[in-house]
Amino acid sequence: MTPHATHSDPNSHPLAAALQRHTTAEIRWDAPTRALYATDASHYQIMPLGVVLPRHGDDLLAITQLAAEHGVALIGRGGGTSLSGQSIGAGIIVDCSKYLNRVLDFDPSSRRIRIQPGMVLDHLNASLAPHGLMFGPDVATASRATLGGMIGNNSAGSRSLIYGKTADHVTALDTILSHGIRHRFEAMTPSEWERMRAGSSPIASIYRTIQRLIRDHADEIRRRFPHILRRVSGYNLAAYVDPESTSGIDAWRNHTPPSVPERADCSLVPLLVGSEGTLVLVESADLKLVPRPKFRGLLVPHFESLTAALEAVEICLAAQPSAVELMDSMLIDLARTQRSLKRAMSSIHGHPAALLMVEWVSDDAAEIPERIGKLARILERLPGCTAVVPAIEAAEREPLWNLRSSAVPLLYGMPGDRKPVTFVEDTAVSPEKLPAFATRFRAILREHGTDGTFYGHASVGCLHIRPVLNLKDPHDRQRMRSIMTAISDLVLEFGGALSGEHGDGLVRSEWNAKMYGPTIAKAFLEIKQAFDPANRFNPGKIVNAPPMEANLRPLPGESQVEPATRFQYESQGGFFRSIEVCNGAGVCRRTQGGAMCPSYRATRDEVDSTRGRANALRLALVGDGPNSPQTPPLQQRWVHEVLDLCLSCKACKAECPSNVDLTKLKAEFEHAYYQAHPRPWSHRLARSIPELHRWGAALAPITNAILRNSWLRRLFEPITGLDHRRQFPELERNHFHRWWKRRHSGGPTPASATSTRRVMLLADCFTSFTESRIPKALVRILEAGGLQVELAPLRCCGRAMLSKGYLSETQVLIQQQLPTLLAATADGTPILGIEPSCTVALLDEWPELIPGDATARLAQSVFLADDWLSREIQAGRLRLPLRESPQTLLLHGHCHQKAMLGTTGSSDLLRLIPQTTVHTLDVGCCGMAGMFGYERNHFDLSRRIAELQLLPALRAAPEAGVAATGTSCRHQIADFGERAARHPIEWLADALIDESAAAI
Repeated sequence: MTPHATHSDPNSHPLAAALQRHTTAEIRWDAPTRALYATDASHYQIMPLGVVLPRHGDDLLAITQLAAEHGVALIGRGGGTSLSGQSIGAGIIVDCSKYLNRVLDFDPSSRRIRIQPGMVLDHLNASLAPHGLMFGPDVATASRATLGGMIGNNSAGSRSLIYGKTADHVTALDTILSHGIRHRFEAMTPSEWERMRAGSSPIASIYRTIQRLIRDHADEIRRRFPHILRRVSGYNLAAYVDPESTSGIDAWRNHTPPSVPERADCSLVPLLVGSEGTLVLVESADLKLVPRPKFRGLLVPHFESLTAALEAVEICLAAQPSAVELMDSMLIDLARTQRSLKRAMSSIHGHPAALLMVEWVSDDAAEIPERIGKLARILERLPGCTAVVPAIEAAEREPLWNLRSSAVPLLYGMPGDRKPVTFVEDTAVSPEKLPAFATRFRAILREHGTDGTFYGHASVGCLHIRPVLNLKDPHDRQRMRSIMTAISDLVLEFGGALSGEHGDGLVRSEWNAKMYGPTIAKAFLEIKQAFDPANRFNPGKIVNAPPMEANLRPLPGESQVEPATRFQYESQGGFFRSIEVCNGAGVCRRTQGGAMCPSYRATRDEVDSTRGRANALRLALVGDGPNSPQTPPLQQRWVHEVLDLCLSCKACKAECPSNVDLTKLKAEFEHAYYQAHPRPWSHRLARSIPELHRWGAALAPITNAILRNSWLRRLFEPITGLDHRRQFPELERNHFHRWWKRRHSGGPTPASATSTRRVMLLADCFTSFTESRIPKALVRILEAGGLQVELAPLRCCGRAMLSKGYLSETQVLIQQQLPTLLAATADGTPILGIEPSCTVALLDEWPELIPGDATARLAQSVFLADDWLSREIQAGRLRLPLRESPQTLLLHGHCHQKAMLGTTGSSDLLRLIPQTTVHTLDVGCCGMAGMFGYERNHFDLSRRIAELQLLPALRAAPEAGVAATGTSCRHQIADFGERAARHPIEWLADALIDESAAAI
């Protein structure tokens, strides 16, 4: 039973019971959920009292009123991607991302839209694309950042040169105040302002307080607020007295300060945007939209030093770009290790000390190449510039831009305990001051015995400089304060801001008094008192803040001994470090593109994200989770429940920029967990698949009759744990191994048998016994190409056992078969696999379970048949006579293939068929995942995952053929898609002209 199946005991807390009675919200008071909401993407951890997921605005109002009655704080939360600890706290977490994510009103002609706070930025922009519109600010976390979070943080992103900050695009906010009342903040006329501030209501008090503070402290506001494009610390009083200090298009450009506002566009919205949820809860927001540019282009100059790059920023700005981004060598070197960034790194020349990414947007296709060429000619003559790389086409441009967007999680993939830490990572100064500022900044770090990584938005002077520290070391935790003290002095000297976009949160709020002085700090307190007199909304942020060192999250390894493991973790620096590389960036919470994370995409529950599962393991290891006393961390039942819905798809290993490998971690956990707990029958059946298939195939008519009998399936469901609604694959009496034996025991010998070129076929336990037509087709293809085909001496790869954590048994299996396999491939003979999951087992898990030269050498001889064939044919080393086949095929790749190998080999193979058009689907996981989709506690989720993207994509193209590389994928499509999917090998075999190549 998963923790979110029961949610919570309504009697566990009086407030939980009241919320269940008076709202329609999901109430999560269970310990695992609370533990997973104790962190965000920052270094902090605070255990909340509970978690509430409101379904509509009335829930938000009731939650606020009930929390006030019980004296409990509320912390608003969206994607939980805050780097400053803004979305955690000791009260109730109000997660708006699951349900409050709709568009409420949209007028494309006026470019206005009203949205709920849980709307994800990428989802909004995808819905606006057909109208040629988008929301201007574009944060790096757009795939999971919510508009509510962007409003709370006043987020900006890379293109703030032309689009400004979120405050420049919000026209009205429907809010709920801590008093338990609704209020709409929007532009007003002077007379409306006067009416609003009259009377004794809480709303009137708010308007009077703000007007008084502006009137009394206008000169101090002008003096203390930095006059730069990027500054989000504190409450945005500068918007009312110094409009030129804000960035963006035209917001508050000609606003008349202070006293009674004299323009008809006066509003408190600029004050609320960036208030980090400390003043109001947002129920909905009215936004201005901007036209979507038709064309983009990128120029990437390389530099021999960081200083040279920063000195070039002003030259780049003169070319009127939309963005100028910086990356230093530390980040570039980390990117070289990432499979997902391989395409981007192929465009990087040599080993530059720094890169700038200069971007232009335009509706004129000719303008961008002209601007790129002009700036490139200038930079090529610049001392210190070593190369200039243009990237105009999307295929070149997008991988490079994604490289910059991956910066934050990349940094947490740095091996060892010393990591780039966020606390002085958001400083901003005028761009022309960057070279001197960065030099002084680095000198301070070196004085403190460390260095840092430099990257960020050079165009607006906002650099994300992260000192490299070990937060497991108490001395380095103390060093944070010393560095912050010196850097805050430096920022004040340069007239800059301590936060250019990431906000105050738990890490910088303490420093607002120093940065703004006592008068402004007192004004911030008065603003908080006016809006939230009982300090109910997100306490401890912006004002009344705890010390920055308080509430730092415990990390595995501070006092614990590493547990004994079956997999090796040397490349990650140990088992603990393989877990703590998760920094909470939340890429696993995206729901479009790639495959990570299928169960989260279906449930939208934090506990079902890769981040949630990694956090559960970390919390168990440090003892901060709801652990059972005397039970080892890797045998905790609550962790088992959190990991239960992980499909072991490997998508996180490839798509998480920090390379969190939950497939490996779950298998490791299950190996340890079931040393102390009984295994379900479904696990035992999975372990025995090779034997069951062999025995069952020998009695195929009887076996299949039993499997087809729905009454028997229902009868045995409580015992086996397998859902009776699932159709089981039928076993074949004339399976591949029997066919192979008969074929080679007599009769005509294939002409290719005398060939000097030899290949081995990995006859897996799945296709060999249930889809023997596929390996037979592969034999036919190989022999048609003049190759001698043999069977690899492999009884089983262990994939089914690996999926259920039978790691000791798999190690024995590997050791039994490894010597024979090495001998068979000693002459360089390749082993070709049909089933991606089995092929990947030899490439990935075998070397991790039995590390050393032997498994590494074997892996060099193992290939997915699709990849090997397409490469050999394209290289001219293999020729196949193929007939024209006018057809359109949809290709769906197995998750393990997409994660570890890619689907290019399969698509290239199909495109070799004359007149065949191939469309590779980007639809995530099919939801089957081997035994997972057969189990009764997973069947419904399995179907939901398939219905997210895969099945709708197939229904949208009913005339197209379907190619699916995985046996699980083909069965899922057959069960729920009501159409046949075939392996790419089958489609290729159908196009063969020479029927005499093999006697099949």
